[in-house]
Amino acid sequence: MPPTLSVDEVTALLLDIRDFDNPLREKELHKLLYFIKRGLQGEGIDTDIPYFWYRYGTMAKLSDAETSIAQTDDGTAVQCPVTPASLTLDESTVDKAKMVVSQEFSRYLQEGGVEGITDRQYEDAPYEVQQHYREMDKQLRTATDGHPDFMEEGYGPDSVRQSLSQVVKSFPTDEFPELEDDLYLWYGVMSTELDEERYKPETLLSISDTFWTIFSIELAQHEHSDMTVEEVRDEISDDVDEYKARLRETLRNREREQTEFGPTLEEDKVVRELSDAVSESLLGFPVS
Repeated sequence: MPPTLSVDEVTALLLDIRDFDNPLREKELHKLLYFIKRGLQGEGIDTDIPYFWYRYGTMAKLSDAETSIAQTDDGTAVQCPVTPASLTLDESTVDKAKMVVSQEFSRYLQEGGVEGITDRQYEDAPYEVQQHYREMDKQLRTATDGHPDFMEEGYGPDSVRQSLSQVVKSFPTDEFPELEDDLYLWYGVMSTELDEERYKPETLLSISDTFWTIFSIELAQHEHSDMTVEEVRDEISDDVDEYKARLRETLRNREREQTEFGPTLEEDKVVRELSDAVSESLLGFPVS
């Protein structure tokens, strides 16, 4: 049987090679473990790194590992008590593993960090909708961060509306029929916000994050490696169903707020746009 490296052993090698004063962040660890796992497999080294697809990429299972995530004043910090010196594999295997970890970390730096590795990981995403959502999320985050020319550079409401349409059209309703109502509710709420005179990317980002988490809970239970569905659910939340119900209620509350307090809109226009988007998603071509 080929040699096997655990999450803790790979993390120990990564921290040793990284050797920076600032801590390794949780997001960095999860994404790097995904590519290191693949690189090690290419060298004939097995890894015990279970993972699942979640909101913005893959998440490694850490609940059974000694590796932990500490909360700090400025974010998260990966902590691992295992050291490279404690690895019991033969020297040749350890050298190969160090080479792979070093290569993947160097590529991560060359790509510009988290944003670059996330874009690369989304090339492996199981569903096309994830890539479209990634683009819309980047548009909203750029606008939220106060980019000085975002209205002229493709981050304004018209561009977001186009991206929203792409997300709806590419959503895998055949694989996730139980999420159709959530999808159309989210689309309606987003459309209403985009029809506001004042563009509020922060609000749109919050609404989108709520819906995307609902989808991601189901996605994780479909797309995972070396884990059971129950293990995936335990990694997400102590009570996944309650968590998802709270998220859905947040969307419904937003819809009620729009109806009660929002601006006077042409209801026929909103309904028509929602209907057209749904039809286009199902039929695969524009209906008007």
